Amino acid sequence: MSSLLHPLDAIDASVLLPDVRYAGRCPATGRERALGPTPAVIGAAAALKRYLASRHDASTGFSTRELYAPFTGKMFGVMLCRDSGGALGILRAFSGGWAGQQQPPGWVGPSAHAGEYAAERARTEALLAQLTQQIDALKAAGGNGPAIADCKAERRRLSRALTARIHKAYRFENFLGEILPLTEVDTGSPRPPTGMGDCCAPKLLQHAVRHRLEPLGMVEFWWGQSPRTLPRVEGAYYGSCTHKCYPILGFLLRGCDAAAVGP
Repeated sequence: MSSLLHPLDAIDASVLLPDVRYAGRCPATGRERALGPTPAVIGAAAALKRYLASRHDASTGFSTRELYAPFTGKMFGVMLCRDSGGALGILRAFSGGWAGQQQPPGWVGPSAHAGEYAAERARTEALLAQLTQQIDALKAAGGNGPAIADCKAERRRLSRALTARIHKAYRFENFLGEILPLTEVDTGSPRPPTGMGDCCAPKLLQHAVRHRLEPLGMVEFWWGQSPRTLPRVEGAYYGSCTHKCYPILGFLLRGCDAAAVGP
């Protein structure tokens, strides 16, 4: 069994399933594909909630204390999978990164091929920090307008170049072996939204594809402080977002036998 597949708890078949799903429009057929929760998935989500609650005051390792600072709550997700040997297990994911890490032990990693831009990101971020220091020093010295403008222009250029490199490393893969670069996703705008591919559902599906696991069900829930702009209730289940996830989930679910296919 994959090292990231957590064992199943006892399954309560009578559990009520939340009315949520993780869906998108298939770019090849135009039909909607969706994956939803199962009793085993809800049981796994309940176990994860207990774990998160138990780690609030942890002094070492994984701690959830920071999720209660303003604007820092997260969506968490679990997926029921079957490996090539027929064993069942649970994958766990959270949206975005965690305390500067993209993949703490026991959690699936990012959708992007992060190794492709890690060195360039470190180099560019160091240069950006140097430029910011130069700008601050110039301002403190009374300001050399052209020099400040040049530094700001170079900072913008470096930021755009790094963003383009990161976007190139996001290549979504599905269960049919097809590849969809982030830059080719139809989002209705010239540039993909920030964080596309970093929500729980795409991260879980990408891990399943890349490790030859068969998804059987999935669910996401919120944990921590609620954002002001989009109120969330801790522990409540939520479906996939329409802005970042819907444009790619239809592609990612191609070849997933458990996905329901709609009109």
